[in-house]
Amino acid sequence: MLFRMIGVLALAVPLRVVAQNPDLALTPAERDSVLKNYHQIFPIWGRQAVERGFDLPTPLGFNVGWFGASQNIIISDLAIGFNGPPEPAGFIAFEKAESKITNWNARADLWVLPFLNVYLMAGSGTGQTKVFVSEPVQFTTEVDFKGSNVGVGLTGVYGFGGNFVVADLNHQWAFSSLLEAAVPVNVFSARLGRAFRIGERSKRMKGTAWLGTMFQNMKNGTVGSVNLATVFPPGSEGLFSDYQNSAWYQDLNAREKALVDNFVARLQGAVDTTVVNYSLNKKMADPWNMLVGGTVDVGRHWGVRAEFGFIHRKSAFLMANYRIPL
Repeated sequence: MLFRMIGVLALAVPLRVVAQNPDLALTPAERDSVLKNYHQIFPIWGRQAVERGFDLPTPLGFNVGWFGASQNIIISDLAIGFNGPPEPAGFIAFEKAESKITNWNARADLWVLPFLNVYLMAGSGTGQTKVFVSEPVQFTTEVDFKGSNVGVGLTGVYGFGGNFVVADLNHQWAFSSLLEAAVPVNVFSARLGRAFRIGERSKRMKGTAWLGTMFQNMKNGTVGSVNLATVFPPGSEGLFSDYQNSAWYQDLNAREKALVDNFVARLQGAVDTTVVNYSLNKKMADPWNMLVGGTVDVGRHWGVRAEFGFIHRKSAFLMANYRIPL
């Protein structure tokens, strides 16, 4: 169930971007002052960029952020086993499934080139998956989980006029308390925005605002386990009263009937000692969503960022940033 954690990882674009906005360009006096004391290793070609009047961001950044998201997912090809290996359970159908996560994350990024940023990130948080089962009986179940993620990515930036284009790609590994192995996740996002100065030039405050889109893709196959009592609390056996006389049960084959009989017997007396081992395929109901966000930089070291996702996948992201020379 870990694919919900990916949200966290997706928002990794550096807080500061370079745009060829005349209002943000260095004056000749500022340029000469920067070059006089310019001894940085990164970004590569940084001195040449400063000579052309670019006011480059301080290269090495440390970021701490919070992320929250909700989205729908599609589950298929379910197989389940009770204290044993999973068996195909195609007679179980899902109306929908909803996922919510919250995550605290940290990231270190470096402007390798004036237009290229690379970063490492890690996060930890909690989530909840709510599944609506439509067949063979209708019921809703909720499972809470803990998760973490690590990843690596790169961001390219191009400025024109007072505007900029950002393209970001990262690969992450998402871990969950419910899964046996990490889930690989790929996230691509693109943003179109504008950079501008805030207040008087001497205050060195700058801002950006953007509109963008994001695509998330993950490995479909998932294997995990969960305690039966977590999925079906005491009293759930009432859902299957006189089930052997129902039409859906009569339509099952012998193996499926044995699987259901084993399940109901455990609901009636062995809920706390039964582990449900499962395998399934899952995907996001809507891999694309829209983004709107912006940043505020105070001086050369501090910055904050906010971004919100809408249409299909809803999300909110807040981050603080501190940058140092290198």
